[in-house]
Amino acid sequence: PQHITSNTLPRIFIDTSTVNPLLSRSLFDDAFKNGHILVDAPVSGGVKGAEDGTLTFMVGSDSNTETFDRISPYLRRMGKRVIGCGGPGTGSAAKLCNNLALASQMIGVCEAINLGEELGVDPIVLADVMNSSTAKCWSSEVCNPHPSVATARGPGKMPASKEYEGGFSTKLMLKDVGLAVAAADELGVVLPLGSASKQLYQLADISGMGSKDFGVMLQYLRGKKV
Repeated sequence: PQHITSNTLPRIFIDTSTVNPLLSRSLFDDAFKNGHILVDAPVSGGVKGAEDGTLTFMVGSDSNTETFDRISPYLRRMGKRVIGCGGPGTGSAAKLCNNLALASQMIGVCEAINLGEELGVDPIVLADVMNSSTAKCWSSEVCNPHPSVATARGPGKMPASKEYEGGFSTKLMLKDVGLAVAAADELGVVLPLGSASKQLYQLADISGMGSKDFGVMLQYLRGKKV
């Protein structure tokens, strides 16, 4: 912000990082005071989405639709969807809410697979059941955390098939959930599952799994190291 001055020609700055929405709003205000526009446009889709050009951009901007129209073509060169979320900070807010839900979702899938396997259900069969039933979700279908399921879908396609390398790291998920919980605390919103998820990812990180894809939670809950 200290470099965005009124002496600079009017510009549109696009911030694709994942930060606290309150910070995004503050940065917007600083830019606006100096005649500029700052857009918060974090992305979702992970490493695979970036490689395939299928990322989703969540955009928070000023009320001028011209701003959104001007930046959209550039974002579509890198992603598939560009979603206008509202005013300043709403792009960051949407990203945190998405990852907050994803964090708990992955833990739920890991718990279900671990229980199913202990009860004698083949993980591949259980994944087929889940993905044909109400438990179907991104964590069960696109990035299943069980190595056998991931390998069956094609070696090297999912992080779990290559010792959880690549993908979205546990450390990054911890950061995003931490930002969501912090924002909730500031606003007085209760997040019981979010807080529990943060603690679990924090423990996994401390145990040395921080650089691994966050689906490694399956192994952490088993008490294993990878």
